[in-house]
Amino acid sequence: NIAVCDDELKTLDIIIATVEKCFSSHDIETDIDGFRTPDELWQTLGKQSYNLVFLDINMPDTDGVALGKKISELTNRPDIIFVSSNTDRVFDTFVVNPFGFVRKSEFLKDVASVIDRYVAKRSDEPRTLLRFDMKDRGGLVALDVSQLKYVECLRNEQMFYMDGLEDRTVRSRMEELEKTLAPYDFVRIHKGYLVNYAYIRRFDNNDVTLVSGEVLPVGRSKRADAMEKYLEYVHKHGTSIIG
Repeated sequence: NIAVCDDELKTLDIIIATVEKCFSSHDIETDIDGFRTPDELWQTLGKQSYNLVFLDINMPDTDGVALGKKISELTNRPDIIFVSSNTDRVFDTFVVNPFGFVRKSEFLKDVASVIDRYVAKRSDEPRTLLRFDMKDRGGLVALDVSQLKYVECLRNEQMFYMDGLEDRTVRSRMEELEKTLAPYDFVRIHKGYLVNYAYIRRFDNNDVTLVSGEVLPVGRSKRADAMEKYLEYVHKHGTSIIG
């Protein structure tokens, strides 16, 4: 799930097409959104998560490095790759700790190289695949639970809200899922909601706010236990905000 931001439309189209082709060469399907302004990208980041962001540096109104600093402070921050014709700005980007720097003068070579490194890095990251019984299509499907934001109870069917993937309806009872997902940092915050800690931006007394901007209720009977477990998670991982 990728975002590309460049104020020049022709350049934006070229970056999107090239990035898609490079990932396709690794047999990886991509969903790429293009943005002409930093503000448009920033507003979207409040509602949607990305795995990777390609940022131009020299743009009107907002410098790409300044935007990169804001993005790097997000709880669920994406990896950032800067794209620029000004190679002297490469040192300015270090404050953001970007994944890479692509020179427009060597675009095809650089972007292929940085995507090769990115794919290799992501391939080394552990993935936890669990199998669930799907309602819509029948049969079992393996899902990476790190991409599962939260579960909503629909009686004997549960809605899985995914990050960057199609949402799914699963045949199961919430109590069964609670036990299955507990070892993977999921917490029951309400009789109707089970949430992945990694996607919580803020935990308040009456609700939690996710990094995607969604707000979910916290049940009275679940509050104390959920808050205690979440504090343990924050202490271990150093993330998010307690209200």
